[in-house]
Amino acid sequence: MRNLPHALLERQPATRRRPDARRRLRMTFTLPFRGAAPGMVDLLAGQVDYMFDPGIGLGHVRDGKLRLLAVASPERSSLFPDTPTLDEVGLKGFDADSWFGFYAPAGVDKAIVDRMNAEVNRALGLPQVKNRLIELGGVPEPMSPDEFAAKTRADFERFGAIIRERGISVQ
Repeated sequence: MRNLPHALLERQPATRRRPDARRRLRMTFTLPFRGAAPGMVDLLAGQVDYMFDPGIGLGHVRDGKLRLLAVASPERSSLFPDTPTLDEVGLKGFDADSWFGFYAPAGVDKAIVDRMNAEVNRALGLPQVKNRLIELGGVPEPMSPDEFAAKTRADFERFGAIIRERGISVQ
């Protein structure tokens, strides 16, 4: 299941124009928070101007307290089709799509993995499950174990390259 791709949110009112937003997005500083919730509190209180959010701010977007500026996936979100991607607003090639999946310990029998996969995919197709996930910002994306393994490998390779290129280390 894909989560609403990390959203870039701005607090309202939208009357405060930000002509330098693209320049500001390219800044290389981070204001660290111990989780998204404290960041959201500061965003709503006006202590920070914008933040990347994995989806907890969607209720505030729907209530008009926050404005969704862009999504971090390569394509627009089906939940907010009028919201551009970061690629569209100038951060070419930007892709920080987020997703959730089920894992099992290595060596689990293939029959068990296949059964689990079938049941999870079946549940994702149930209207009440699908609708609730969409309400929470998720986009159900059923796939086979092989497709999921390929997706996981691709993300590890992509983010591994970024980590090596930028010299990022555990702190």
